Amino acid sequence: MFDVTVVIPLYNKEHYIKRAVQSVLSQTIQTFEIVIIDDGSTDNSYNKVAEIGDPRIRVIQQKNAGASAARNRGIEEAKTDLIAFLDADDEWKPTFLETVFRLIEKYPVAGAYATAYQIILKNGRKITPIIESIPKTPWEGLIRQYSKCVLRDLPVISSGVIVPKKTFEKVGLFAINHHHGEDQDMWFRISIHDHIAYSHTNQVTYYRGLPNSMCTILYTPQPYPIIETIKNIIESKEVVASSELKEYLVKLELDYADRLIKTNRFKEGLSLVKGISTKRYKVKKLNIFLLYLKQKLLKALGRDIQMTQK
Repeated sequence: MFDVTVVIPLYNKEHYIKRAVQSVLSQTIQTFEIVIIDDGSTDNSYNKVAEIGDPRIRVIQQKNAGASAARNRGIEEAKTDLIAFLDADDEWKPTFLETVFRLIEKYPVAGAYATAYQIILKNGRKITPIIESIPKTPWEGLIRQYSKCVLRDLPVISSGVIVPKKTFEKVGLFAINHHHGEDQDMWFRISIHDHIAYSHTNQVTYYRGLPNSMCTILYTPQPYPIIETIKNIIESKEVVASSELKEYLVKLELDYADRLIKTNRFKEGLSLVKGISTKRYKVKKLNIFLLYLKQKLLKALGRDIQMTQK
């Protein structure tokens, strides 16, 4: 039997944290500890966890430093050789650990173990992700060409993965001081060194668009760490710069350009879009250029209105 530490980064999720923890407590496999890193919450999140009262739960409080710093702290605090991650507003199906432990038995030398997931939007709509180059459910096996699997929806998310500690010793910890792309960066770095074992069965519910979720907050964007990671790997020729890897880089750069434009960094966003060459994401590139024109127009109209009012 395996033991696992479940690391839950927590920041202002008082309405969801109990649901996340309960999904762990309801697992068919019960050999775990839960380490919750309260990353400077200012709401009632800490008290909500205290109400649960399970001895397997440890809560560690720290000043707000971001999800990556919280995950890294959880890795350091873990008492086991296997680390699972679960975001405080997501939840596991009861058989998540059972499924991943089966993968570990089948593929003991994999660098990470992950499962498929379901997305639920804020309006309650359910979405089944479309993942390329992986056989249909209920396939289980090794992802041998990771860059082929990420060109649509992502196969691996931070709430649906278990990583051996020895993997972090090899690839390093999560990139800190970033708000986007740091988790993708980790899974990609792992895939460069080892295969990822995967179960194409839905074992996780990912709630997209909830308050304080990374995908809903437009921070002043910083370059995604995964963009730099891929560029460095291509430059060093550590891996073959396949067409899929180049298009994955394009996908990430277009997403970054989109965020630049939405935060009024028009010149940087437009410059990035102009420099991108792509066959697969031509429509996405065009849509971001149209977004640029729209945002510029809205900003200009706003100035005109202010001048008129003066």
